[in-house]
Amino acid sequence: MERLSITAAALPADQPTIRAPDKQSVLHRVKAMREYRRDYEERWKDIRDHQLPFIGEFGDTADATNKARRKDLMISNGVAWLANIAFAAGMESGLTPPSRQWFKFGFSNSSANEDMEAASVLDIRQEIVEYMLHRSNFYNSIHSCYMEIAHGQAPLGVFASPETGVRFQQYTIGTYYLASGASGRVDTFCREFQMTADQLLEQFGEENLPRAVKDALQNEGGRYNKSFTTYWLVMPNRYRTVGQSGNKNMPYTSLYWIDKQSVDEGKGFLFTGGFEEFPVPTARYQTIEGSPYGKGPGWYAEGDARMLQIMKKDFLTAVELMVKPPMKGPATIGEIGGVDLIPGGYTNVNSTGTKPTIEPLFQVPGNPEWLATEIQRTEESIRRTYSADLFLMLDSIDTPQMTAREVMERQQEKLQQLGPVVERLQDEFLSPIIERVYNIAERMGLFPPLPEELAERMADQDIKIEYISPLAQAQKMSGLVNIEQAVSFAGQMAQIYPEALKAIDPIGTVKRYFELLGAPAVMQRSTEEIMQMIAAEQEAMEQQQEQQYMMQQAQAMAPAAQAAKNLTDAANDGNPALQNLLGIGGG
Repeated sequence: MERLSITAAALPADQPTIRAPDKQSVLHRVKAMREYRRDYEERWKDIRDHQLPFIGEFGDTADATNKARRKDLMISNGVAWLANIAFAAGMESGLTPPSRQWFKFGFSNSSANEDMEAASVLDIRQEIVEYMLHRSNFYNSIHSCYMEIAHGQAPLGVFASPETGVRFQQYTIGTYYLASGASGRVDTFCREFQMTADQLLEQFGEENLPRAVKDALQNEGGRYNKSFTTYWLVMPNRYRTVGQSGNKNMPYTSLYWIDKQSVDEGKGFLFTGGFEEFPVPTARYQTIEGSPYGKGPGWYAEGDARMLQIMKKDFLTAVELMVKPPMKGPATIGEIGGVDLIPGGYTNVNSTGTKPTIEPLFQVPGNPEWLATEIQRTEESIRRTYSADLFLMLDSIDTPQMTAREVMERQQEKLQQLGPVVERLQDEFLSPIIERVYNIAERMGLFPPLPEELAERMADQDIKIEYISPLAQAQKMSGLVNIEQAVSFAGQMAQIYPEALKAIDPIGTVKRYFELLGAPAVMQRSTEEIMQMIAAEQEAMEQQQEQQYMMQQAQAMAPAAQAAKNLTDAANDGNPALQNLLGIGGG
């Protein structure tokens, strides 16, 4: 993760003037993006009409004139909407859960991770970044992104905020245009939206407003009611000079303008600025080669969703015909005004003559149960397409006959089916978000200062993001299971062949297990510390063994020493033979 710095100071006078983007080339760029998006709009509108009616704004007359209008009039069965809700909730709790840590920082160089002091610094910075996410509107915004990604993609704006450090803005389908660079990643974003004259004044200042907006500000009605079509474009800065500073010389250019704004007014722009990082990371469910837009569950469920709406209407029609069939009766019934078919209704009939026969005109053939069964199968297909069944798996797992470990393994097996989607979201979406928040925090000076020696050790180290969310852990579950199975097998072998335990490196095994679990650095020791502890324990054990040996030798020699003392005492009592034997006396 690169650390970037930013300055708002103007360029020195002796430096070359930065070339500003040309308004006409910008308009041509946006026009090309709009034309490219047109083919996708029909699919997105179909997804809205048949699956997700409450997502998207496409600038239609109905959308513009009545924001509160019903958009679900073409939907008879809302299973796709419910499945999307389950998918979004499952993705948030599984990929970016607010209630637990879901990412950590580490060094790309594995040997640098042995520096526990430096690793602890990364843990502290991770906590600061996580706090910024919690303090901002991140979790509300990213949930909206998960709701939107059924269309294929979901962009999320990441901006610095003096109040909360960062703030996020989610953009709904139909309000933006995308373009990608040579790498295939989205690097250009354009938003088309409406702003009132008063909002334009608040954001850009009166001196930057074109004449049309200033005129509207003079009228109290127009100040708040008249809207202007506004564009915001962010794209790679083709004109920057590396090494120079200034908000117009950043890696990404940011432009605001009003539709039909004259080039003579501020060179046609309300604002010209820039960003150090691409500010709108875009989540994509499945990428399409050469396209900035993706495809998501809404695309794959479109056929089932259309068929489901037709079958549901047919089913309701069949039920209604069975409950309230068309009736037939004698023509004379019409002379008395017909038959009242309302429950409890009363109809006058002649008291003489043949009793009129009122009966159904026809019987609905067949049994609607087969249609209900097909509807149920189609609903299940849509749920599977949205992966709702994966996130509702606890309802389908027979837990009473299974251990907690078996339940967890079954869950992990199912969650692994989302592996490609999870990997793409982490790589293209979450990592750019975290990198931008990290850099914003560093530019704001939110990270504690480092001792000079530690700063030098960390200066040349690349920082990587490791994901430890439930879905990320599901991808690593096979590694954990392999370790556990290997250790268990070695333990069983050791019961017969004790030397089998020598095949296991216990320290390396535990460290690898901790790495897969994402254990924090504060609970780990470096290999050097562990070796020092082992050496100290071995030295202490050797000293203890030496002391025990000396005590044993002393205890073994005690009887001989006592016997020698007894002989000496006897010789001193005047025994000449003992004195001669022991060499005592003056003979």
